[in-house]
Amino acid sequence: MYLYLIRHAQPHYNAPVPYHVPPGPGLTEHGLAQAAALVPMLRQVGIERLVSSPLRRCTMTAEPLAAALNMDLHIDDDLREQQPGEAAADVNVRMLRAALAQSDVRVVALFSHAAPLTELLRTLTHNEIVLPPKDYRGNHLLECMVWGLHNRGGRWKAQHLPPNGRAC
Repeated sequence: MYLYLIRHAQPHYNAPVPYHVPPGPGLTEHGLAQAAALVPMLRQVGIERLVSSPLRRCTMTAEPLAAALNMDLHIDDDLREQQPGEAAADVNVRMLRAALAQSDVRVVALFSHAAPLTELLRTLTHNEIVLPPKDYRGNHLLECMVWGLHNRGGRWKAQHLPPNGRAC
């Protein structure tokens, strides 16, 4: 199984709506351009299913790829943003549940948020992943960052895919 983990593109951080409650803020113009840039990067990797957090910034990030692949975008509440007071272990459980729910397909792209995706990366790789330094907002995963994971011999291998990079 191949997993592509994609953090949402740049949202309106100062929007007058709650950030962690659906629908949350949408994307900035720069964020829309970031989302469009995912299409040439991921168009040819054989994605069979696209699954997104219910928050608008994730669905807007996924929509250009869904349109290019002529695929439906599935929403999974387990991919939502980490909630205030939510323990990392609880985030791990729901992120693993979201990933395992896709085991009937060979290649899936999951669109989510920095903290939940970081937890999933750490869990699947048994903390053997080297994450980038934190950004100015305290996140290891930058906006619109893509990670490719492949299960080989019972071990998950993770690779950061730079813009215009090659997939697993």
